[in-house]
Amino acid sequence: MSTTAPATNVKAPAVKQPATNRGLREIIAPHRSYRRLPVTSTGALTTIPVVLLVELAVILCAQKALDAMSAFASFVAASEHIATRPFADPFLFVTTRPMTFAMLHSDWIELCVVMFVCLIAVVALSIWTKIAAPVRFFVNLNLLLIAGAALYLLLVGRLGYDSAAFSELMVRTALFTWLIMPIFVGLFASLFPFTIWQRLLFIVITVAYDVPLSIVRYGLFIAILGKTSSIVMADLYLVFGPLLDAIPIICFFSIFLVRVARSLEERRAVWGWL
Repeated sequence: MSTTAPATNVKAPAVKQPATNRGLREIIAPHRSYRRLPVTSTGALTTIPVVLLVELAVILCAQKALDAMSAFASFVAASEHIATRPFADPFLFVTTRPMTFAMLHSDWIELCVVMFVCLIAVVALSIWTKIAAPVRFFVNLNLLLIAGAALYLLLVGRLGYDSAAFSELMVRTALFTWLIMPIFVGLFASLFPFTIWQRLLFIVITVAYDVPLSIVRYGLFIAILGKTSSIVMADLYLVFGPLLDAIPIICFFSIFLVRVARSLEERRAVWGWL
């Protein structure tokens, strides 16, 4: 007698398909860790007229600012009894007035002393770690540049540029910085949901601070070089030249972001969610 197994009508549990097609917007709930600022064309469209307006103001006022640079440098040099001789230098759409100024001459003994002192200071700051690392690195950078310039002067006899070339470089760099800064800052401003007035204020502040900075710095550089020698010329330009113009931009940008962040917390529609 044959027996047959009873038929079972039990269904296997359905396997839940992964929600791969639902998209991240449905899988991940909105959370602060997943939000981002979307880059839209509105930011670029509102930034372009602001940048053009500031660029026009820079072009119209560039000649007066360059004349103020030369006047202030001549005043500082006269106060420090440094002989100067300005000369006209047509450049782009302006006429700059760099100057030749007197500098002290260092003999081989002074150059060797400078290199030895810089070497001892670099070794001491590298071993003694009680001073904060950023401070030690910054001081060592300046010491290495000064020691390198002294070594070059000892081997070659003179730098590849004199006071007139250095003065011309400083003036032309200032003009280029004033012209490029509105575009550079405008690119950053276009990435964030600033209002048009915030963009204008941000760009104007960064340009407005750089003009007096360039004027004062140029006069101080001539005073320092007139009292020392060309040993510190490369260090002044590389560390305290155009690099110094970019650091305050980050500070201004951080201040604006902190203030704008408060309003963005209440404007959820501005954020893009992953």
